[in-house]
Amino acid sequence: MRAIAIAFLTAITGGILSVVASLYLTELYHVSNFEGGRGMLIFFALAPLGLIVGFIVGLVVALRNRGTGFGGFAKAQGIALGIAIGLAAVVSGILYLAADHPPKLDGKPLALEFEVKIPPALKLPVQPSVQTLHASLYANNRDNGYALLDYDKIASRDGYFFVPGKASLLSQTFNRDLLVSIESEGGARQFIKLKLRAKPRKEDEAWSDWITATERADLSPVPEPERIAVRYRVHPED
Repeated sequence: MRAIAIAFLTAITGGILSVVASLYLTELYHVSNFEGGRGMLIFFALAPLGLIVGFIVGLVVALRNRGTGFGGFAKAQGIALGIAIGLAAVVSGILYLAADHPPKLDGKPLALEFEVKIPPALKLPVQPSVQTLHASLYANNRDNGYALLDYDKIASRDGYFFVPGKASLLSQTFNRDLLVSIESEGGARQFIKLKLRAKPRKEDEAWSDWITATERADLSPVPEPERIAVRYRVHPED
């Protein structure tokens, strides 16, 4: 009975530690929360894993420590909890060090500010919205998020439309693409490969030159008159 009690209490501790660590680590690893996927992973996979590991640790420690009375119980329980906390710390530390951390400048996380230039050959929706005009910043399968476009500040000059936007930089990689999508008649979905350092520097706070798209989302080439262009710079997030 004593062994089961120690195993049960250690299992509860393991489950709590697993949830606390997973809340941070799944965000660090950019686990998608689409349709509650992140929460389901934590509460239906990682939390039960913590419970199981905690139960096993508590049971093994209880069976190997033969102390009697409350003192023996407290000693075995303390050892089991110490091992559970130590395991959680080691695993969390390894996963933290292995993660791709967001780049920083002067100790602050960075955002990518950009301006999209849409050529006259493409028809922009009459009232652009998130459903008809959107962009996403793609680095890898774990770092792929929608950018925020400022529809109220769309401007027209010389037949071109200029759309400002911004996106957070979530990983340190040279491989960044901006996918711009126009969901209307004669619309377009084009990739623009950004020439941005994995760890941006002070000089990257200045506007870049215009970079044009060369391929669509289906990897087919984009005719020159239809090529969307972008310029960008980084700045510390507030």
